[in-house]
Amino acid sequence: MMQDHFLADILTNRNNCAILDRWNALALPDGWLVAGCLFQTIWNKQAGRAPEADIKDYDLFYYNADDLREVGERNVQERVDEVLADLGVTIEISNQARVHL
Repeated sequence: MMQDHFLADILTNRNNCAILDRWNALALPDGWLVAGCLFQTIWNKQAGRAPEADIKDYDLFYYNADDLREVGERNVQERVDEVLADLGVTIEISNQARVHL
């Protein structure tokens, strides 16, 4: 199945794998690992490169309409940075409920 193949491919990236292994500790409401860290991993695999090659950041989206404050999003970023600090990669957090602000 295509979904299983996609999941297996993105998990070849040790950072994607670590982020997903710690997902519950991140406690992101309606959270998603998204964007370049996924598609770049696939392109890298297709090109025979290291899965983590040229990935500038790892994007995490979540949806929390109950806290649209910028400081709320910063607090989530700090918590996520603590949980994933040992990876040594840039993690960017975005509350999709406040992107229109």
